[in-house]
Amino acid sequence: MRYKIFLSIFVAFGASFLGAMMIGASTQSVAPAATTPPVATTPLVVEKNDQSVTLAWADVIEQNPDPKVVTNADFLQRITESKLPWRVRDKTTGIEMLLVPPGKFLMGMSAGDAEARYNEKPSHEVTLTKPFYLGRTEVTQLQWTKVMKVNPSKFNQTTDHAAIIKKLMSEGASQKDAEAKAALMPTTNEMYPVEELSWNLCQEFCAKTGLSLPTESQWEYACRGGSTSARYGSVDDISWNSRNSVGHTNTVAMKAPNSLGFYDMLGNVWEWTQDWHATYSADNEVDPTGVKEGTQRVLRGGGFVIGPVACRVSYRAYGNPDGSGIGRGGFRVARAP
Repeated sequence: MRYKIFLSIFVAFGASFLGAMMIGASTQSVAPAATTPPVATTPLVVEKNDQSVTLAWADVIEQNPDPKVVTNADFLQRITESKLPWRVRDKTTGIEMLLVPPGKFLMGMSAGDAEARYNEKPSHEVTLTKPFYLGRTEVTQLQWTKVMKVNPSKFNQTTDHAAIIKKLMSEGASQKDAEAKAALMPTTNEMYPVEELSWNLCQEFCAKTGLSLPTESQWEYACRGGSTSARYGSVDDISWNSRNSVGHTNTVAMKAPNSLGFYDMLGNVWEWTQDWHATYSADNEVDPTGVKEGTQRVLRGGGFVIGPVACRVSYRAYGNPDGSGIGRGGFRVARAP
């Protein structure tokens, strides 16, 4: 059975662009999942010196943000002032997460973005009043199978280093250079992002772990990291897209991160968010969670199979939550402190 990502792309993009979006999905059947994300109920425990906050669900990797990673000065200050640990690891899944502080931003079409589509407009002010944690990378196949036991990903084969060396040599590389390049590739694809997921399957993972999908506004706020541009860097430096992916997903965290330290927020795999897809309102919003009902859920970020046009911070795709109309969807997780 073949699935499609319904992107409502303008006819001007052409049939070749639409063809790239028609990507296969797993045939694994899934049980219906609740549409409400699990809510963390673990209370905060404030240390007596009131200098930091500990989290019962996570181990602290770094308390204070690294200015070499969090390069946006405003975010750096607000993360530090929150007293919440900046970099943590979820105890259940081993997923590394970074703190995103409250703030305000313009959501939707970036100023001067000639590639913006109808459902990215109008741009509108969004205020997020609460901090949240977000996965530093997309959920990997290793992290997924630790919880779910079965790996639905298409790109889950063990790397054949001998075949890679042979191919590189046939293309003119010396044996020494081919062996050196092959040695940099992972033995297995465990560190590739998990894909072929429906929104419902993501919800099953979240129900087992106490994590959740980010709302669409949380996703874009973290992706922008204070930037008002269509991308937070040169597209091929920050994303795996159809121009550089060689037709498959790639190891997470190999491209340049954004100003908050998040990797692959553009490219590699599409990322499911919590929201139903709907057109934007021009009204200012506070902690939006999207419309209460709909037929299709929002995916963000673009992916390895699509061109740079989709690897923009405001680009919105959407698909049926049961999987009957999506492609190789992946995700990253969120959690309230």
